[in-house]
Amino acid sequence: MKKKELISRIIVFVLLVFTISPMFTLYSINRYNYGKNLNKEEYLKRFDQYKKELLDLKKSTDFTYSLITTFLGLLIIVGGYEIIIFIIKVIITSKITDKF
Repeated sequence: MKKKELISRIIVFVLLVFTISPMFTLYSINRYNYGKNLNKEEYLKRFDQYKKELLDLKKSTDFTYSLITTFLGLLIIVGGYEIIIFIIKVIITSKITDKF
């Protein structure tokens, strides 16, 4: 692996970590606050909706559906990651060649 590519990968990885971590934290805080404020009456009013949502997850237990979804998800994630690395590598290369 070339030095420019390694630097690009490190930059992208650090940016992704600092971008995604706060999103997960905010999601967890929102879910916690929702659960903290949820009372029994409100939950029982929406019981049928919750049950329907859980039963709708049945299609994700199909192996073919899960396989295709996982493949496409990983393709998008890894492909996007590699494209971002390529773009940053091009920018670094152009900045280095501009100086010389």
